[in-house]
Amino acid sequence: MMFKLLILVVFLCVSLSTTYGYECSERASDGYCVVVNVTEPYEHATYPQNETLIWIRNSTIPVFNRTLFAPLVEVEYLMIHRLQIEQLHLDGCESLQVLFASYNAIDRVSAVEGLPLRQLHLYHNQLTDVSALRTLADIEQLYLHDNLLESLRLDTFVLMRELKILTLQRNRLRTIVTGTANKLLVLPRIEQLFLQFNQLPHLDTGLWRMERLRVLDLSHNQLAYLLTFLEELPALRTLGLHHNPWHCSWLYGMLERLEARELDGDDGSIGFDEEASCPGFRLDDRICCNENATTPDPVLLLVSRSGIVDELRQQIRGATRRIETLEEAQRKQTHQFGELAERFATIEQLCGQRAKEAN
Repeated sequence: MMFKLLILVVFLCVSLSTTYGYECSERASDGYCVVVNVTEPYEHATYPQNETLIWIRNSTIPVFNRTLFAPLVEVEYLMIHRLQIEQLHLDGCESLQVLFASYNAIDRVSAVEGLPLRQLHLYHNQLTDVSALRTLADIEQLYLHDNLLESLRLDTFVLMRELKILTLQRNRLRTIVTGTANKLLVLPRIEQLFLQFNQLPHLDTGLWRMERLRVLDLSHNQLAYLLTFLEELPALRTLGLHHNPWHCSWLYGMLERLEARELDGDDGSIGFDEEASCPGFRLDDRICCNENATTPDPVLLLVSRSGIVDELRQQIRGATRRIETLEEAQRKQTHQFGELAERFATIEQLCGQRAKEAN
């Protein structure tokens, strides 16, 4: 009996320590090492050595976390889409630069600080909250389109100082807020922002500071007007406005400003509304509008501009302090020059007296 028990214990120990070694089943055309049929226990898995591009296929992994990332610690490019992942926890992937996790069922995502991730592809999932991604400070491209987002705080992305591309199209967005009231939203490197095919009834860009933003697509929403003067987007070259119920008088003024900025529809930068989808008027043969659409709320306009006023006041205060500093420095220099002039005058008098005495 004791002998059988000992054999059973040895068998269990060997089973628990078994290492599952995965090899490249094929080499994809783009260089990825394809690994298939990944199963539990994940913690004892090993993957092909010296492979920086790995594509996991034909597997079902409900939770992808540190246990799975740890054996892939040297991988820089990882594809884990279509694995029926429900939870994604970015931890233990210290070398990972590009992650494709699209076409899953991810409804929960988290990330530890300090990851070098530059691209994150999370489109076609079931995300309703992405605030946990704010820790990805080095991210350059973030793809969140085709999810279930209904509201969004743009200050989620302010720590992403390298962010250039942000895709949010085809979600369910009804609310986008800058963040803390009257605090500027600074995204210094963002170049492309996609918000089309959502349900946005209004949008205030008055506090946005995106000096490199070139492409902004707002088409296919429920927008009647924008709380913007466009000055906050100096590099803008492409603006998608079509398929929105714009207020006609507001839209007319906006089109004039766009033309002044050389942002017209001749090159397709604005887009077109089809004849069948235009229940109101068509301005300049490009975009539909409705005279009965919602007009800009003066209170919202005032609130949206209060942040700009606060910023200007702060700049004035800073300039005033610099002027005061310069004036104080000038007063000190004037005083010093006065003292030097008095000393020169004294020396001149002494020299004159000595000259008289010498004669």
